[in-house]
Amino acid sequence: MSGRLVLCPTPLGNLEDITLRVLRCLRECDVIFAEDTRVSEVLLRRYDIQKPLRSFHERVEAARLRELARLLEEGKTVAVVTDAGMPGISDPGVELVRAARAAGAAVDVPPGPSALLGALVLSGFDVGRFRFDGFPPRKPAARREYLESLAKDASVTVLYEAPTRVRALLADVAAIYPTRPVFALREYTKKFEEHLLGTARSILERLPETPRGEFVVVLDGANEADERRAGVPQRVAEALELLLRGGVRTRSAIDALVVATGLRKNDLYALAQSIGGRALDGRDRN
Repeated sequence: MSGRLVLCPTPLGNLEDITLRVLRCLRECDVIFAEDTRVSEVLLRRYDIQKPLRSFHERVEAARLRELARLLEEGKTVAVVTDAGMPGISDPGVELVRAARAAGAAVDVPPGPSALLGALVLSGFDVGRFRFDGFPPRKPAARREYLESLAKDASVTVLYEAPTRVRALLADVAAIYPTRPVFALREYTKKFEEHLLGTARSILERLPETPRGEFVVVLDGANEADERRAGVPQRVAEALELLLRGGVRTRSAIDALVVATGLRKNDLYALAQSIGGRALDGRDRN
């Protein structure tokens, strides 16, 4: 008889968020695979659950997959927990599911806490269509290229980001999509939970230089301003924004960039409007 693999979502911060069903699964399983046994022990002690713990992370993945296959073959039930949230969502778990499926074992996933879904609902955006891209690229050039690829995507985009990189991410969003609504959720379900809604620039102004806690960043879908911006190279768009915010008259800034880049004046004018530059009259746009 094949065994069973149960992926158990655990609280993101508040230990009261665990479900009765997950508690039952943890009490009834034969062994628990944990991303970090030290973190999981806190939860298990809180609910007086005593089960064998096995660490499961990249360095021991091969050995644990072999152990999983053996346990399932013996008809055992293996529970999987990560440090917080749903296993397999930007956390270990996917390879265990594949191994269990290959062994013909049953796989269960009880519902539970999710920072992804919490941030989507809290944003207030139209989330009938959304995409989850996990953590964005770390290198600046790759991150900007990724963000630019969203220019025509009408879906809401959800990202996870570490506190050490969230300001860089928001700065890039501000440069590429200065008018697009953004929602940042910090420390979801924890004592210092914070909701930040506005443009990326306005959120940056409210963040400390060294923010703390994990972030979920929700970027609203493409809008008309993004469409206007899509035809202008990023460096030119950044230059125009710097000129306008530095007090240069819209007409002067656009005339200079037309000479420097050869771009059409109408495209630059439309972009200036999305940035918030002073409106030009009909003669200025010719």
